[in-house]
Amino acid sequence: MRKNILLLAVVAFVATAPLYAQKKVSPGIRAGVNVATLSNIDADFKTDFYAGAILSLNLAQRYTLQPELIYTRQGANNVAFVDEETGQPNGHEDVTIQYLSLGVVNKFYFVDGFHGLVGPSLDMKIGKNFPRIDFDDDDYGGVDLGIALGLGYTLPFGLTVEGRFKTGLLDAFNNDYFLGIFDDPDKVSLNRVFQIGLSYSF
Repeated sequence: MRKNILLLAVVAFVATAPLYAQKKVSPGIRAGVNVATLSNIDADFKTDFYAGAILSLNLAQRYTLQPELIYTRQGANNVAFVDEETGQPNGHEDVTIQYLSLGVVNKFYFVDGFHGLVGPSLDMKIGKNFPRIDFDDDDYGGVDLGIALGLGYTLPFGLTVEGRFKTGLLDAFNNDYFLGIFDDPDKVSLNRVFQIGLSYSF
Protein backbone atom coordinates (compact mmCIF):
# COMPACT_ATOMS: atom_id res chain seq x y z
CA MET A 1 0.00 0.00 0.00
CA ARG A 2 2.75 2.43 0.97
CA LYS A 3 4.67 1.55 -2.22
CA ASN A 4 1.59 2.37 -4.28
CA ILE A 5 1.17 5.74 -2.53
CA LEU A 6 4.85 6.53 -3.05
CA LEU A 7 4.59 5.56 -6.71
CA LEU A 8 1.55 7.80 -7.18
CA ALA A 9 3.36 10.68 -5.49
CA VAL A 10 6.35 10.29 -7.82
CA VAL A 11 4.09 10.12 -10.89
CA ALA A 12 2.20 13.24 -9.74
CA PHE A 13 5.46 15.12 -9.20
CA VAL A 14 6.81 14.19 -12.62
CA ALA A 15 3.51 15.13 -14.28
CA THR A 16 3.33 18.55 -12.63
CA ALA A 17 7.02 19.47 -12.83
CA PRO A 18 6.68 21.13 -16.28
CA LEU A 19 3.80 23.23 -14.95
CA TYR A 20 5.89 24.57 -12.08
CA ALA A 21 8.76 25.23 -14.49
CA GLN A 22 6.45 27.35 -16.61
CA LYS A 23 5.48 29.42 -13.55
CA LYS A 24 9.03 30.51 -12.83
CA VAL A 25 9.22 33.74 -10.84
CA SER A 26 12.07 36.10 -11.75
CA PRO A 27 12.64 39.44 -9.93
CA GLY A 28 14.49 42.13 -11.81
CA ILE A 29 15.19 45.79 -12.50
CA ARG A 30 14.17 48.13 -15.30
CA ALA A 31 15.54 51.56 -16.33
CA GLY A 32 15.80 53.82 -19.35
CA VAL A 33 15.03 57.11 -21.05
CA ASN A 34 11.71 58.95 -21.19
CA VAL A 35 10.87 61.24 -24.11
CA ALA A 36 7.70 62.90 -22.83
CA THR A 37 5.25 65.65 -23.62
CA LEU A 38 1.71 66.78 -22.76
CA SER A 39 -1.10 66.83 -25.29
CA ASN A 40 -3.02 69.92 -26.41
CA ILE A 41 -0.42 72.46 -25.30
CA ASP A 42 2.36 74.30 -27.10
CA ALA A 43 5.45 72.54 -25.78
CA ASP A 44 8.58 70.59 -26.69
CA PHE A 45 9.47 67.03 -25.78
CA LYS A 46 11.20 66.54 -22.43
CA THR A 47 14.00 63.98 -22.04
CA ASP A 48 14.28 62.38 -18.59
CA PHE A 49 14.48 58.90 -17.06
CA TYR A 50 12.61 56.05 -15.38
CA ALA A 51 13.84 53.27 -13.07
CA GLY A 52 12.35 50.60 -10.84
CA ALA A 53 11.71 46.95 -10.03
CA ILE A 54 9.89 44.21 -11.92
CA LEU A 55 8.67 40.69 -11.18
CA SER A 56 8.34 38.34 -14.17
CA LEU A 57 5.85 35.49 -13.80
CA ASN A 58 6.29 33.00 -16.65
CA LEU A 59 2.79 31.55 -16.71
CA ALA A 60 2.99 29.87 -20.11
CA GLN A 61 5.48 29.10 -22.83
CA ARG A 62 4.69 32.29 -24.73
CA TYR A 63 3.14 34.46 -22.03
CA THR A 64 4.64 36.38 -19.10
CA LEU A 65 2.81 38.53 -16.56
CA GLN A 66 5.08 41.31 -15.27
CA PRO A 67 4.04 43.54 -12.33
CA GLU A 68 6.20 46.68 -12.10
CA LEU A 69 6.93 49.46 -9.62
CA ILE A 70 8.61 52.33 -11.48
CA TYR A 71 9.74 55.87 -10.62
CA THR A 72 9.22 57.97 -13.75
CA ARG A 73 9.83 61.66 -14.58
CA GLN A 74 7.55 63.13 -17.23
CA GLY A 75 6.15 66.48 -18.34
CA ALA A 76 7.21 68.81 -21.16
CA ASN A 77 9.77 71.52 -21.97
CA ASN A 78 9.22 75.08 -23.18
CA VAL A 79 5.56 75.07 -22.26
CA ALA A 80 3.96 78.25 -23.64
CA PHE A 81 1.94 80.28 -21.13
CA VAL A 82 -0.69 82.82 -22.15
CA ASP A 83 -1.80 85.87 -20.19
CA GLU A 84 -5.45 85.31 -19.23
CA GLU A 85 -6.35 88.98 -19.62
CA THR A 86 -4.62 89.82 -22.91
CA GLY A 87 -4.49 86.35 -24.47
CA GLN A 88 -0.91 87.05 -25.48
CA PRO A 89 2.10 84.74 -24.93
CA ASN A 90 3.62 85.26 -21.50
CA GLY A 91 6.81 83.20 -21.59
CA HIS A 92 7.88 79.58 -21.59
CA GLU A 93 8.77 77.20 -18.76
CA ASP A 94 9.74 73.57 -18.28
CA VAL A 95 7.20 71.37 -16.51
CA THR A 96 8.26 68.23 -14.59
CA ILE A 97 5.85 65.71 -13.06
CA GLN A 98 7.16 62.80 -11.00
CA TYR A 99 5.17 59.59 -10.67
CA LEU A 100 5.43 56.30 -8.82
CA SER A 101 3.91 53.93 -11.36
CA LEU A 102 2.36 50.58 -10.46
CA GLY A 103 1.88 48.63 -13.68
CA VAL A 104 0.83 45.16 -14.84
CA VAL A 105 2.36 44.29 -18.20
CA ASN A 106 1.28 41.35 -20.35
CA LYS A 107 4.08 40.00 -22.57
CA PHE A 108 3.31 37.79 -25.57
CA TYR A 109 6.30 36.07 -27.18
CA PHE A 110 6.28 35.60 -30.97
CA VAL A 111 9.48 33.68 -31.65
CA ASP A 112 12.64 33.24 -29.60
CA GLY A 113 12.94 36.36 -27.42
CA PHE A 114 10.81 38.76 -29.48
CA HIS A 115 7.64 39.91 -27.71
CA GLY A 116 4.87 42.44 -27.78
CA LEU A 117 3.47 43.94 -24.60
CA VAL A 118 0.39 45.74 -23.35
CA GLY A 119 -0.75 46.71 -19.90
CA PRO A 120 -2.35 49.30 -17.62
CA SER A 121 -0.78 51.32 -14.84
CA LEU A 122 -1.79 53.43 -11.86
CA ASP A 123 0.57 56.41 -11.64
CA MET A 124 0.67 58.23 -8.30
CA LYS A 125 1.97 61.80 -8.46
CA ILE A 126 4.76 62.22 -5.90
CA GLY A 127 6.34 65.48 -7.08
CA LYS A 128 5.85 68.34 -9.50
CA ASN A 129 7.42 71.50 -10.82
CA PHE A 130 4.88 73.87 -12.34
CA PRO A 131 6.87 77.15 -12.32
CA ARG A 132 4.09 79.34 -13.72
CA ILE A 133 1.09 77.45 -12.31
CA ASP A 134 0.13 78.19 -8.72
CA PHE A 135 -1.98 75.09 -8.07
CA ASP A 136 -2.73 73.53 -4.70
CA ASP A 137 -2.71 69.75 -4.48
CA ASP A 138 -6.52 69.69 -4.51
CA ASP A 139 -6.64 71.60 -7.80
CA TYR A 140 -5.23 68.91 -10.03
CA GLY A 141 -5.19 65.14 -10.22
CA GLY A 142 -2.97 63.28 -7.78
CA VAL A 143 -3.03 60.14 -9.95
CA ASP A 144 -3.03 59.16 -13.58
CA LEU A 145 -4.23 56.01 -15.28
CA GLY A 146 -2.05 54.85 -18.14
CA ILE A 147 -1.89 52.26 -20.88
CA ALA A 148 1.35 51.11 -22.50
CA LEU A 149 2.10 49.32 -25.77
CA GLY A 150 5.50 48.14 -26.88
CA LEU A 151 7.95 45.69 -28.38
CA GLY A 152 11.05 44.05 -26.97
CA TYR A 153 13.67 41.36 -27.27
CA THR A 154 14.92 39.20 -24.39
CA LEU A 155 18.39 37.68 -24.59
CA PRO A 156 18.95 34.15 -23.21
CA PHE A 157 20.74 35.42 -20.10
CA GLY A 158 17.84 37.64 -18.97
CA LEU A 159 18.64 41.07 -20.46
CA THR A 160 15.74 42.71 -22.32
CA VAL A 161 15.85 45.63 -24.76
CA GLU A 162 12.46 47.32 -24.95
CA GLY A 163 10.58 50.25 -26.44
CA ARG A 164 7.19 51.45 -25.24
CA PHE A 165 4.63 54.16 -25.91
CA LYS A 166 2.53 55.13 -22.92
CA THR A 167 -0.41 57.50 -22.76
CA GLY A 168 -2.23 58.83 -19.74
CA LEU A 169 -6.01 58.68 -19.51
CA LEU A 170 -6.56 61.42 -16.92
CA ASP A 171 -5.85 65.11 -17.33
CA ALA A 172 -2.36 65.85 -15.97
CA PHE A 173 -3.61 69.01 -14.21
CA ASN A 174 -7.14 68.12 -13.14
CA ASN A 175 -8.33 64.63 -12.25
CA ASP A 176 -11.98 65.59 -12.93
CA TYR A 177 -11.34 65.15 -16.66
CA PHE A 178 -11.38 61.62 -18.06
CA LEU A 179 -10.58 61.30 -21.75
CA GLY A 180 -12.42 64.57 -22.37
CA ILE A 181 -15.79 63.04 -21.61
CA PHE A 182 -16.79 65.60 -18.98
CA ASP A 183 -15.44 68.73 -20.65
CA ASP A 184 -13.94 70.04 -23.85
CA PRO A 185 -11.37 67.43 -24.99
CA ASP A 186 -9.21 70.24 -26.43
CA LYS A 187 -8.59 71.44 -22.87
CA VAL A 188 -7.37 68.07 -21.60
CA SER A 189 -3.59 67.62 -21.30
CA LEU A 190 -2.65 63.95 -21.24
CA ASN A 191 0.76 62.51 -20.47
CA ARG A 192 2.42 61.09 -23.58
CA VAL A 193 5.77 59.33 -23.22
CA PHE A 194 8.08 57.17 -25.31
CA GLN A 195 10.29 54.86 -23.22
CA ILE A 196 13.47 53.20 -24.45
CA GLY A 197 15.47 51.10 -22.01
CA LEU A 198 16.74 47.86 -20.56
CA SER A 199 15.51 45.39 -18.00
CA TYR A 200 17.25 42.45 -16.39
CA SER A 201 15.66 39.44 -14.68
CA PHE A 202 17.71 37.50 -12.16
